[in-house]
Amino acid sequence: MRSRAAIRYSKAIFQIAEESNNLSNLKNDMDSIISAHKSAEDFKNLISNPLINHSDKKEILSIVISKMNEQTSNLINLLIANKRLSILYDIAHGFNDIYNRENNIERATVVTATPISEKIKNQVLKKIQTLSNKSVEIENIIDKTIIGGFILRYENREYNASFSQRLNKLKSELIQ
Repeated sequence: MRSRAAIRYSKAIFQIAEESNNLSNLKNDMDSIISAHKSAEDFKNLISNPLINHSDKKEILSIVISKMNEQTSNLINLLIANKRLSILYDIAHGFNDIYNRENNIERATVVTATPISEKIKNQVLKKIQTLSNKSVEIENIIDKTIIGGFILRYENREYNASFSQRLNKLKSELIQ
């Protein structure tokens, strides 16, 4: 659940980007922030560590977000000044939620034990697009506990074809 502050910042930065016709550039920056946050524990620690001074945080963020947009830079400066840099990830997610809603884009999540290839990603996209007239973005989440197979989440539905699900089903059938 995102904080009210993160929601407000998300709405404000979206409105600013929209008024300046800069939505796609800001979307790229927000995607970079989300990607860095998910892939690197050090990135999370950097943002939340009060011992690292603000100018160092800003410099590291500008390296992580290559070709950082001026509006993203202003947002980060504002968050640093207000001591709220820790909600940057939530703001990026909130921005993307608004962007997707405004552009009729739906998010699908594919949970697998290993990363999926582009070929499989495209096959999943084609299948989902037969079910909906919306544009679809696919997010691949790696979860080794599903052992194999996949779990697809789309439009409040879930299709679980994981090995762990099959094993649990088999286990419950054997116990009865």
